[in-house]
Amino acid sequence: KPLRNKIRYKEEFFRLYNQWLYSDLDSISRNIYFLELAYVVPFDHPIKALVPITNETQYERYKNLLMMHITLMLAQEYINYGYMYMKENIYFFNEEFKKDYLEGYEIAEFYFNSARKYWKEAIDFASKADSYKGYRLPLEFMEDELYRIKTYDLNYDKVIDNLLFRINRNREEIKKRWGE
Repeated sequence: KPLRNKIRYKEEFFRLYNQWLYSDLDSISRNIYFLELAYVVPFDHPIKALVPITNETQYERYKNLLMMHITLMLAQEYINYGYMYMKENIYFFNEEFKKDYLEGYEIAEFYFNSARKYWKEAIDFASKADSYKGYRLPLEFMEDELYRIKTYDLNYDKVIDNLLFRINRNREEIKKRWGE
């Protein structure tokens, strides 16, 4: 029986990403694992790219678009992961969980800051991809993401700032209700 081919390239790890209707910590961490592997491994040969590539300029735009998309998905997954540890509302009967909530906020803050790091990298890859003018690859969703980043329609800084504000608001609420 022949052995299965090893997964070695960015495009192969990228294809392992799945989106579930109801995400849990396992599915999100699985996506983060495969996306971070896709982030560090090399690109496959241009013949095996996700779209037909005919020249070097198209290939450079393709590489930057794919890296932009991978870093955007990593930012989104880290936001989702951090949100799993964040308690949205503090009620009067939650005093016994005060320590757990505060620890969860620390964890969530760490993941939101990780998401911000990948968001900054996505902006860098978007500007590099945009520098190759005249070529529009048949990756419509990635080209749309590039356009949304350029026009500031897609801005994870606002999302992360809002989440961090809500964490700090809830910490203050806990401190006000039950003290340090």
